[in-house]
Amino acid sequence: MVAIPSYGAAPLSATFLGVRVLQLICLIVILGLTGNFINAMVMADHEPSREIVGTISITAIVTLYTLVSVAFYWAIANMGLYIMAGLDFFILLAWIVVSVTVGKPLSYVNCYFPGRTTDGQVLEDLFSNLNKPGSLLPLEAWTGMNKSNCFETKAIWGFSIALTILFATSAVLLPTLRYKHGKMGGYLKQAV
Repeated sequence: MVAIPSYGAAPLSATFLGVRVLQLICLIVILGLTGNFINAMVMADHEPSREIVGTISITAIVTLYTLVSVAFYWAIANMGLYIMAGLDFFILLAWIVVSVTVGKPLSYVNCYFPGRTTDGQVLEDLFSNLNKPGSLLPLEAWTGMNKSNCFETKAIWGFSIALTILFATSAVLLPTLRYKHGKMGGYLKQAV
């Protein structure tokens, strides 16, 4: 097995790889949950909610990037650390948008009392679109249908919030590792 590159700061390097592993776990869980949720919507003959489709799209792209970035990190990509830090920052912004977009309608839904929200909107949406094939139900209507939908959607929201924290952490660690590696003299070419 290849040793973890230290970049002149072994604890920070190990922390970064730990954060990347946690990011991948969260991303895979979100892919599974959103895929299951979209399947339930399609099987019920309704159009999937925009928030969930957007979430699965962002998650798929970010998962690919996260997998590829680990390889670049392991290959000691000096300037690549700055690029990865910038990408991690933009991904952080994307997860903030996802967290707010998904969380805004969910904040009114009580999972222990399906079908009820603080403003009563869920039942109105359900009854107005119930037997209309292809109709678009808002996310809070799908979430409020039953406990499993509710907890599944709130789990997606929770993992999205976790990803904002994890990508903020990696966006801070990457430039620090590049600085430490440069300070150590890692950016100089060795004479042969």
